[in-house]
Amino acid sequence: MRIARLGTVCGQPQVARDWQTKRYMRRTPSSALLVVSAAALLGFAYTASLVARRRTERADHQAREELQAARGPAGDVAAEASGPLGKEYLHFPASIGLGLALRHRGLGWRAAVPVLASVVSELLNRLVTHTLHIRVVPPGHPEHHKQKPSFPSGHAMETTAVALTSAYVMAREEIVPAAPAFAVAVILAAASTIGRLYLDRHWVTDAVGGSLLGVAVAAASGAAYEAVPS
Repeated sequence: MRIARLGTVCGQPQVARDWQTKRYMRRTPSSALLVVSAAALLGFAYTASLVARRRTERADHQAREELQAARGPAGDVAAEASGPLGKEYLHFPASIGLGLALRHRGLGWRAAVPVLASVVSELLNRLVTHTLHIRVVPPGHPEHHKQKPSFPSGHAMETTAVALTSAYVMAREEIVPAAPAFAVAVILAAASTIGRLYLDRHWVTDAVGGSLLGVAVAAASGAAYEAVPS
């Protein structure tokens, strides 16, 4: 009986450590993250081809009509408030702040990964938006008459890229457990994306394409994190 009790007591710290480890993220091979990034890029390319061939036009218009029919003053305020989430003037300083905090904790070059995701997503947004002029923004957009390119949604891409990358790094560094870190990241990305749809700034497939690009950037950033020595 005493031996059994001793084993139980001695085993408790190990059980606690095992439980604590499960709350955070273990190392993911860079190759696996690059596969995820490539798959997201393929999904983006497929979505872009459907949009370019007008295969999504009916579904996009139907979704837009339903969203606009549900609009109200309170929803407009909430959607406007979420707008800065997908802008570089917010996520770039935020990523720098996170990077400095990580650097202060003793992290090496890996501390720059959130900043990398912010910069890459912004540059990629500008490149893709001006290269893939396959559709214009919805009629509710202030620049609809200027034939402003709509695909993909920059808000969806940039918020998804930076939020998921930050969540991955914080979970790997055991700053925040994986579940709440990624839950917050998904909520931020969804708020930014849905807000643009609600305000009639983008079509639904713009959001899908942008989100897929954001996942691609985040997965590639995670691969960079794993490849760089701490």
